[in-house]
Amino acid sequence: MSRITAVLLAAGHGTRMKSDLIKVLHPLAGKPMIGHIVDNVRRAGLEDIVVVVGYQQDRVRAYLGDRVRYAVQSEPLGTGHAVLQAARFIDETEGGHVLVMYGDNPFIGPELIQRLIRAHVEADAAATLLTAEVSDPGSLGRILRDPATGAFLGSVEYKDATPEQRQIREIWTGVAVFRRAGFTALLNRLDRNNAQGEYYLPQAWQILLREGEKVQALALASEEDALAPNDRVEMARAEARLRRQINERHMRNGVTIINPDATYIDEDVEIGRDTVIWPFTFILGRTVIGPRCKIGPMTTLVSSTVAEDCVVEQSVVEESYVGPGCRIGPMAHLRPGCELEGGAEIGNYAELKKAKVGRGVKCHHHSYLGDVTIGAGANIGAGVITANYNGVEKFRTEIGSGAFIGTNVNLIAPISVGDGALIAAGSTIGPRLEIPADALVIERAQAVIKEGRAASLKEAWRQRKMKREGT
Repeated sequence: MSRITAVLLAAGHGTRMKSDLIKVLHPLAGKPMIGHIVDNVRRAGLEDIVVVVGYQQDRVRAYLGDRVRYAVQSEPLGTGHAVLQAARFIDETEGGHVLVMYGDNPFIGPELIQRLIRAHVEADAAATLLTAEVSDPGSLGRILRDPATGAFLGSVEYKDATPEQRQIREIWTGVAVFRRAGFTALLNRLDRNNAQGEYYLPQAWQILLREGEKVQALALASEEDALAPNDRVEMARAEARLRRQINERHMRNGVTIINPDATYIDEDVEIGRDTVIWPFTFILGRTVIGPRCKIGPMTTLVSSTVAEDCVVEQSVVEESYVGPGCRIGPMAHLRPGCELEGGAEIGNYAELKKAKVGRGVKCHHHSYLGDVTIGAGANIGAGVITANYNGVEKFRTEIGSGAFIGTNVNLIAPISVGDGALIAAGSTIGPRLEIPADALVIERAQAVIKEGRAASLKEAWRQRKMKREGT
């Protein structure tokens, strides 16, 4: 492919969104719209990408980072003016072409971009537009053709169009390819003689047509691909379409999704074959799931890795690693920073945070394990708490391999429990203890038994309640 610079327009506010956030940063399927555009352009084989920023440029730069170069449109003077700001990045002596795209349509995919560029290069055109026939073009600009031959005659903005031209249903999609040579000079010839008083990019191909240059308008895009979302209603439709495409892609790659309409998978998720996804499951961010897993129902995975042969049901896993053959849930919560080795089992109402859990560890019920390292084969009883926070600082707990932590034990960090040690149920121990391997620890208050006192005590309580209630 010839050298091509992609110029992506991301400077506009997007007023119809009625949002304090710039339009191109609104997320679709877990990724801002401009992120979809950049990824699609890269997948089409283009590496030289310039993003034109303006409103909220700091936010756009913070998201895209150094993946692209930036040009700044300091005043919102139209699409032609926006593209002109990128001219300093376009070396016309190198030959090649310039791809211009709006930064808000995730449905112009890499294949469509490649087809447009290929048609442009093969025709040796000065410019090639991507167009589409749509049922309701609304206030979009219209494509003008010769009624007899269908030859491209130009385009007209809606505000400048006649009533007859407004009946046309072919629109420009916001994507065009230009010959690199002379591109900057062409942009400098644009004027503001229009209803909006802006520099319209479409005027560029009007100039080329007047001068006898070859300009193509290729209706390669479908209606669904052509229309970028402009408000919250259209965003919801776009979100539903993207998620449907994502789910279908995974299913065709060997993933079973029991109810695709009730399953939400972000764009960058990877799932291994023969994994089954049950309804009301959200798989978000850059989550990776191995083969032969069972995920859901009612499960949320956020930017986590779940290795092969795992079960995660009715649980939340955030920014954590779950090793092969682990079982999570129901109703477990792995907060960021957890690492589970193979075969670990985390059960009902257990919450883990920054927990490094060894192979085969069992924690089946009602525990909080924060800032803890647990050795292989340890058993954590119901109600075990690692008390890791004193209101100012966090402290770690170390539990050795094969240790047995009994029911309702409180481990006050910092504390170390040696391999094979046994902490008796109900004990509260620590802080700053180092329990040796194979030790038995019992910490309980001596029971006080007063025979025959239960009935009289209950009666006293009843009398006190009656007096308080005035009965």
